[in-house]
Amino acid sequence: MRQQSVAATRSQVKKTTDGIIVTSDELHNFIRLALKPVARRAYEIFESRGNVHGHDWDDWYQAESELLQTVHVEQSDSGDAFIIVADVAGYSPEYLRVSAEPRCLMICGHNPSGYSRSATSDEPLRSVHSFVHSFDLPTPIDTSQVSADIRHSLLKVRLPKETR
Repeated sequence: MRQQSVAATRSQVKKTTDGIIVTSDELHNFIRLALKPVARRAYEIFESRGNVHGHDWDDWYQAESELLQTVHVEQSDSGDAFIIVADVAGYSPEYLRVSAEPRCLMICGHNPSGYSRSATSDEPLRSVHSFVHSFDLPTPIDTSQVSADIRHSLLKVRLPKETR
């Protein structure tokens, strides 16, 4: 049922946000893609320490701090809906994904153009642009009515509250 409601929402916002609102499975696949550079960097850190085991979380957190971007996000409650606004400057709509469940919203951005190579070596520069945000919602939302819009580098997600 959740996939049907998300698909209906996707058609409602097709003009401005085609492909942004996705199912949770599609979002998790997108997150895996966005986190591949973090995993690669964590392994490089592991190798640079002489392949010594036991520091995997430290390596991962260091890689995240080097590669993931902080994105400013504001959450508000308009009474009948939750509103999430994220500053997504530098992200094209095709590299943003939103997934809504009755009590959770997740937003992921991944900008492959953030990967660039040094002119003097094959080593990638560490300017990856990716982020993941998750929001636990205090009351259930109507996932069939979720909408998203991007204007002036701001992603606005409207999450109408479930009416009983």
